[in-house]
Amino acid sequence: MASEAAAAPRTTDLLPRRRILGYAMGDVANNVAFQMTSLFLMVYMTDIAGVSAGIAGAIYGVTKVWAGVTDLVAGNTVGRRETKHGRLRPWIIGVSPLLAIALVGLFSTPAGIGPMATVAWILLFDAAFQLFYSFVNIPYGSLSAAMTENSTDRSRLAGARSIGGAVTGVALSLVLSPQFEDTAADGIRLKFTIATVVLAVAALALYWVCFRNTREVVPAGANQVTLRTTLAMVRRNRPLLTLCLGALFLLGGSFTMNAVMMYYARDVVGGAGYFTLLYLLQTVGTIAAASLVPRISERFGKRSGYTGLALFSVAGLVVAGLTPTGSLPVALLAFLLYGIGFGGTNALMFSMQADTVDYGEWKTGTRAEGGSYSILSFVRKTGQGLGGFLGGAIIAAFGYASGAPEQSEQAIQGIKVAAGFAPAVLCLVAAGVMLLYPLTSREHDSIVQELNQRRARSALGEDTGADAAVVLARRSDRTEQLLARRPVVTINEEYGAGAAYVGPRVAEALGVPYAGLAFSSEDLERASSSDPKVLAEDATGRTLRWLHAFNWPGVDVNVAAASGDAQVGTNMVRNNIAEVVGLVKGFGGVVLGRDATAILGSMRGAVHIRIIGDTEDRIERAMRDHSLPREVAEQRQVREDRMRPRMSRRLMHWEPTDEGRYHLIIDSSRMSLDEAVEEIVAAVEAEREMVDLDLPPEERGDRSPRDDGQA
Repeated sequence: MASEAAAAPRTTDLLPRRRILGYAMGDVANNVAFQMTSLFLMVYMTDIAGVSAGIAGAIYGVTKVWAGVTDLVAGNTVGRRETKHGRLRPWIIGVSPLLAIALVGLFSTPAGIGPMATVAWILLFDAAFQLFYSFVNIPYGSLSAAMTENSTDRSRLAGARSIGGAVTGVALSLVLSPQFEDTAADGIRLKFTIATVVLAVAALALYWVCFRNTREVVPAGANQVTLRTTLAMVRRNRPLLTLCLGALFLLGGSFTMNAVMMYYARDVVGGAGYFTLLYLLQTVGTIAAASLVPRISERFGKRSGYTGLALFSVAGLVVAGLTPTGSLPVALLAFLLYGIGFGGTNALMFSMQADTVDYGEWKTGTRAEGGSYSILSFVRKTGQGLGGFLGGAIIAAFGYASGAPEQSEQAIQGIKVAAGFAPAVLCLVAAGVMLLYPLTSREHDSIVQELNQRRARSALGEDTGADAAVVLARRSDRTEQLLARRPVVTINEEYGAGAAYVGPRVAEALGVPYAGLAFSSEDLERASSSDPKVLAEDATGRTLRWLHAFNWPGVDVNVAAASGDAQVGTNMVRNNIAEVVGLVKGFGGVVLGRDATAILGSMRGAVHIRIIGDTEDRIERAMRDHSLPREVAEQRQVREDRMRPRMSRRLMHWEPTDEGRYHLIIDSSRMSLDEAVEEIVAAVEAEREMVDLDLPPEERGDRSPRDDGQA
């Protein structure tokens, strides 16, 4: 029988809306389960099940750490076996009924079974819940990468998922928070169980919608990195270790507050119904800050941005601790500030985690996106457990009375400490830890450039399957010298400066092949459209949708990160490097654009040229050479001078306008193009003579390429 994956649309097709919505419904279902335990389990244990606050915090802490372990197990288990429904979707539909049963059992503690039996009941059902949740959430989180390879579509999936999760949290608070207004009411246990059953059934229906409306069309990757290899990489990855330590304290602070948030709304602000307003303001702050993360990263750098946003969290939490009893406006301000801080740091955390993947590959030769994420996820769950334990311990120490209709002033002060001052200290420690984060934006750019140089040299060494470091170690200086004898010229230009005329004539003079731009002006013109039909009108649709991201006004270095994922960018870089190296590997060549200046930057004998010109001269040349109306030429000049450098900065982490990258900078407004050709050829000959001086006399003969029919 043909698999559903085989019958699914091609990965280059634009995902239909029902696929996007179907995927989002899976996260709504996930958040029904996750938010119930994160926001309401602690208060359920103390005020409905009758467990003391200290023991409730201990259960919360133990099971969250256990959840980190189950995430690691699930991450190394799911996706290994192909079925007619795919590798991931069967886990979602198969395990979700067990998850629903565990959720209902967790919030259905029988009355009258005794304190020890109650603790055992909750502990066992919570442990089962965390296990089943890992085996649903891990495949669900991996599903977007299996649904499409297109970065824009993955952005649409991530956006739909984020919106679904945020809306679910607010809706859940509207349904459940009133239940905690009077926890001594008759039939409260049964009422809560019924509510949980209804929510669990709704979650199962949403999982079914997700299963039916999603398809896996991207094949599994080969050579999966093992947990052992990942751990070996982590031990030498100082940025990742620092990020994990910061995450431990940040999530510890967040979940200390989360664990007691319902107590805070009811006993400090003045009513369980206020919980929804507090959560809503926090969500608004979170979304607002997360949307600004690319700009914050560009303006201040990720380390400084993380630290500054963490201080926003500290400020909000301190205000929460100082809020006078019964003061809703001050509490709303506190949760808005906290939401801004936590939303921004949480988004930056995952962006920085992607950077540590590059560092790990640079340091150890192992690239492990999934493994790095799973380690961070484990630490985050451990931090959540630490926070839950601390929240319960603090309110217990201040005399919180489980199920009491009113709390003492001391107990209310304990809630303020647990919701405000204690998590503020943890977030402050997280900010301090991240000041020690060793990977600055400039250092990351340098690392990515070196990785790209390794890949290029590996390809030139005719051993692309081997580890780049091994290839470089065993290549002799003589081999490098022989490679350098091939005439290689890279040209980078401002739009309309004349490279399309100069490049082919330099190649003809040197007797080597010529390769023009990878993306034409027409490609960039169509990619600037906001019409999905234009972006998907032919076989290049996927590339055009990817290019579209670089046309966003006012955003630069991190724009691609906002619209796609790291793996897509990595694949594109690898393919581009292989293509550029392939163009010059045989007998040299002249390459226009394609980031060849960065890729071949360390190749001995290669000559790197930049051609510039006055804006008016370039516009007039474009009008004349391509028979363009002035308006079109002006639009292309603005568009291409913006988009092409952005792609270079984001993908290859180099600055095309850096004059230090080039042997020769030619101003076509001050020199004719024929003179430019002569000057470039002369520079190439001079460079090749310098290389010849390093060769033995018997190898300094004819330097022209062999005549085997290639131009």
